[in-house]
Amino acid sequence: MTEGYKIFFIAGETSGDLHASNLLGKIKSKRQNISFFGIGGRNLQSKGMKLILNYKEVNYIGFGTVFINFYKLKKIFNTTLKEIKKINPDLVILVDFPGFNLRIAKELRKFYKGKIIYYISPQLWAWHKSRISIIRNSVDRMLVVFPFEVDFYEKEGIIADFVGHPLKDKIVNFIGANKIEKKENIQISLLPGSRVEEIKKILPIMSESAVKLKNKFNADLNILCSENIDISLIQNTIKSKNFNIFRNNSEDNENNYKILFNSDFVITKSGTSNLECCLLGAPFCLVYNTSYFNYLIGKSLITVDYLSIVNILSGKEVIKEFIQKEFTIENIFSEGVRIITNDKYVDKMKEYFKKLKDNLFNKIIETEAEDIICEYLK
Repeated sequence: MTEGYKIFFIAGETSGDLHASNLLGKIKSKRQNISFFGIGGRNLQSKGMKLILNYKEVNYIGFGTVFINFYKLKKIFNTTLKEIKKINPDLVILVDFPGFNLRIAKELRKFYKGKIIYYISPQLWAWHKSRISIIRNSVDRMLVVFPFEVDFYEKEGIIADFVGHPLKDKIVNFIGANKIEKKENIQISLLPGSRVEEIKKILPIMSESAVKLKNKFNADLNILCSENIDISLIQNTIKSKNFNIFRNNSEDNENNYKILFNSDFVITKSGTSNLECCLLGAPFCLVYNTSYFNYLIGKSLITVDYLSIVNILSGKEVIKEFIQKEFTIENIFSEGVRIITNDKYVDKMKEYFKKLKDNLFNKIIETEAEDIICEYLK
């Protein structure tokens, strides 16, 4: 038996760290003679990966923030390449995080002779499709989590396999073991994000909207605080004692999911939380706010009509999106009132949630991600 395989993961954010750690665990269950290195967080580290860098060092959002931290990111970029050269892994697995990972893939291909696998595709079908050439020229295999992505890549001459969404098992197991709890008060929950910039830009209006809804409905208010964020930042930003603040534990989603599962209305920023709310059947709206500079650049690159993955996959506005100038207390309050008081509106929303979940979860997976990865270790 060949000994000493090496795999290098690059996961640059909270969700990527979680999903990559689950994949790493499955790989280890198939093959025991592998060493893991890379960029990630405590989830990957807890599964046995040696951290070269913590993802918190590379996790920036927006073009302006990246520009401000250009020299720091360049140093991290060069360190990553240097470590890959030194370790010379059998595989490099890139996990989402396209701003960093696509650049790494392009540069790696100049010297790295091993295989590059991309797990959880960048949403090139939604924005910045011009970067497809980087994947075509640099990536050996795409492991995608939405069924339609296979056709998208195959039309571009790129090998892609649908390996199932990493949320599937967690959501199915949770719903199977839990029922909606009886509660005295309306439950309103906030998911402001996992980056400091998001908290500062989004949480003030988000929380003021929630307080206004609390005053109307005598609601309980919850905030899920990312493990990356100091709770004191949340407390200082909301400046209110009306909120129950819960630490969002990405390794164990049980409590996070219970809060969302029992929420009557969720206000969340864009990202994985949109899909989680949908799959858990929690009525929600999306909010987003960034600098005008970031907004203009982002808008010029987007090729779809929506920001929420739920709306994108449904091909219509299933949930409301309040972005930039639409991101106001009045708009969020109005949508909250509608969701809390209009059962027909919520039932229709949940019908679309169910269709999306069925389409995502009932699709046959021909080959598991870990099996595809292990095929390369020969």
